Amino acid sequence: MAEGADKDPATQTEEPTPKKLEEALKEGQTPRSVEVTSTAILLTALCVMSQRGDAAVGSLRIMMRDNLLRVTRADLTQADVHEVLQGIVGAGFAVLAPIMAATVIVALVSGVAQGGLRLLPKKLIPDPSKASPAKGLKRIFSRRGLVELLKSIVKIALVGWITFTLIRSGQDQIGALVSSHPREIMMIIGGEIQQLVAWALAALIVLAGADYGFQRWEHAQSLKMSKSEVKDERRQSEGDPEIRQRRKGAYLELTRNRSLAEVPTADVVITNPVHVAVALRYASGQMGAPRVVAKGAEHMAARIKEIARSNGVPIVERRALARALFRTVEIGQEIPAELYRAVAEILAYIYGLQAARRAG
Repeated sequence: MAEGADKDPATQTEEPTPKKLEEALKEGQTPRSVEVTSTAILLTALCVMSQRGDAAVGSLRIMMRDNLLRVTRADLTQADVHEVLQGIVGAGFAVLAPIMAATVIVALVSGVAQGGLRLLPKKLIPDPSKASPAKGLKRIFSRRGLVELLKSIVKIALVGWITFTLIRSGQDQIGALVSSHPREIMMIIGGEIQQLVAWALAALIVLAGADYGFQRWEHAQSLKMSKSEVKDERRQSEGDPEIRQRRKGAYLELTRNRSLAEVPTADVVITNPVHVAVALRYASGQMGAPRVVAKGAEHMAARIKEIARSNGVPIVERRALARALFRTVEIGQEIPAELYRAVAEILAYIYGLQAARRAG
């Protein structure tokens, strides 16, 4: 999320494009809260300790008793000392291993739940820029650095306030501990500690939820784009608008030239009569219906009529039919069924004139 650190927030007014969001995912830029992960780890550790605490304490008690008996022997050797140390390490690992395994699993699950599972080999490559003292100071005094400092202060203040409140509420019990049995003292202190941990954990859960909401908001803000960035991205993905316009113009010009070349082969040109001209050709046995070989408006219509006159192609004025053909039929397409009758009458008329000329 550092990408947006050097941008001017005043210009970042546009929502991120799908391409921007996809690039952010590929770079591993997802909203992640360290507070959520640390709180989940702490909660998991406490749950495992509460479930396995009695058994762990019992095994440690037995281990300490056996080892103390062994080291008090008069014939203690170096091998015995080594064995005692191995036993202590082994017992400690047996107690801590379930807690460590559970917290590691929860840390991984928390990270995946917040940002998904993504392998980012580029993150493993050392970045020399991160070793720069200037950039390090800039990160410390950035908005993110100040937010992290504020979170730390809030956490310390919350835990301190909860501790002070609980101690103050238990002042009466503290005086009575002097004359109490050690077991009773331990039970009272243990109850106070449990209450302190429960309140502190509740406060951390609230803080983690607030931090996760802030991380999502900050992530969304960091991905926002300026109008120029959106325009540049569209230009890169779709091509320069001016170039696209020139290509479109060249394509239309080529299409016009090809259609004009087909006008001499037409059987008739239908006009409205000034603004629109449509050239039709029909080859019996080769086409299902008459086909539009050229059409145009204004200057293009004038060119079609000019070429038609030069090549002896009949020009017929039918205003409504010319507009319907121009509006609904593209060059190279056959006319629709609803226009068959009107076109057939014109072609029959043209073929009749041609037959009369040949007979005369």
